[in-house]
Parts: sequence; structure tokens; C-alpha cells
Amino acid sequence: MPDTLYTVRNLAFAYEPGKKVLDFDHFHVSRGELVALIGPNGAGKSTLLKILTGLIKPGSGIIEFKGKNLRDISSRELAKKVAYIPQDDEVHFPFTVGEVVMLGRWPHTGGAFFDSARDIEISSDAMKRVGISDWSSRLINELSGGERARVLLAKAIATQPECMLLDEPVSNLDLKYRAEAYSLLRSLIASGIGMVVVAHDIGSVSRWADRMVLLAGGKIVIDGTPSEVLKEDILERAYGLSVKVITDGNDRAIFPREIKTGGGAE
Repeated sequence: MPDTLYTVRNLAFAYEPGKKVLDFDHFHVSRGELVALIGPNGAGKSTLLKILTGLIKPGSGIIEFKGKNLRDISSRELAKKVAYIPQDDEVHFPFTVGEVVMLGRWPHTGGAFFDSARDIEISSDAMKRVGISDWSSRLINELSGGERARVLLAKAIATQPECMLLDEPVSNLDLKYRAEAYSLLRSLIASGIGMVVVAHDIGSVSRWADRMVLLAGGKIVIDGTPSEVLKEDILERAYGLSVKVITDGNDRAIFPREIKTGGGAE
């Protein structure tokens, strides 16, 4: 699989002894695909992203990036190739938008004190692609949640990564900007980037995803196309409630019917 970026085998992880958060045999991410991680709260989706970034270490298993064991790749080298936007990422200092986006270039600068002309050009282009070029001087801590989400996306793009790991990147965006964000992500994928997106709006993300991986109880319930994954019986077992899936072409709407007492897979 020459286009494979991440390969995960026999992964197990627990925050507390005897309470596994993740426990599955195989997961992979390839160039040119958007993989949507879905599943109930506590299923291990955000934890998996953190393991892929090297922020936390698995209890057991092998994680490879481009065929190389993750433990043999320095954090700086991995940061050049993988951009990560965590859930509810906060910037607590009064940086300007331009400064925050420029932070995406940090892994490439080698600790240089001054930004190069090339770094400025790349950051400016990232802001243009996200539609925030005129925000450069605005303070990040004065923006709304949706506005910050767009800035952080521009920061990730400025890294020029081979893979992007995004934890609910569009949850704070309205319908218009959510569609624009996914359209932008698809354009990046077309250039050969691999992408993993954690999403709770599974009907919306299914329109844009190439694969969907449903996690429940720390295990992969199913890994397949949106049409294969978004089956009512499969979702009912994972989420613990009866659902109705309505499909219209590539668009899907998912409605809960009832909550089953004692159900769920968390």
C-alpha cells in the first residue's frame, strides 16, 4: 500500500488499568481520502487522534507513519507532516490572527526568530483559502467560536502537511461555512493529503467522507463507505437508540426515534 500514511495494528490503550478505551486490530489512513471517525461519546475517537499525533502512547500495538514506527519519529519531524486540530483548541494569549496562522509554520522554521518571506507567503495563502485574509490584525481571543475554527483551519493548512487530524473542526460553524470548510478539505484531499475527521454530525460528514469508521466501546464496529456504515441496525447497536436514516443521493439525514433504557456503547 504505497499511498498509506498511517497504519495501526493491535492497538490497546487505557487511561486506567483494566479499563480499555481502545482495543482493536487494524486501522489505516491513505493519501487522498477523508476518513470520518464516528461513534458515541466515550468511544475513543479523540483518544485515537492523540495517539496518532504521539501526544499519548498506546499500552500496546504498532503505529506507523509512512512505514516508520511512530516512536522513531521526532515530534518536530512529525509536526512537519501531520497537522492536528484538537477539540475546543483555545489560544489564551492575545495573538493576532496572522500570528496564530504563522504558528503553523513553526515546525519548518528550525527555531528562526524571524519569519521568512516564504513562510509569510504560505500563511497568507492559507488565510486566503479559508477566506480570512482581512482578519490578519484581529485578536484571536476576540473572535467567536466559529471564527476561531476558521483561523485554526488556516493554521493547519499553513503547515502544508501530508495528513490532517481534525477533532470536530466544523462543530462551531453555521451551515454556510460548514459546507465551505468541507469543500476546502476535499480540495486539499484532491492534492494528495490524507485526513481523519472526528464528527458527531454523521449525516453531514457522510456527504464528504470516503470512509467512515464507527467506534463503540473502544472497538471498530465497521469500517467502510458511508452507505455501508450508515445502516439503521448498525447505528442502533452502536448508539443504543432506534434511528431513521433518510437518503437522498449523497445526502443523509439521521433522526433518533427513541432512547432504549440501558442502551448505548460507551
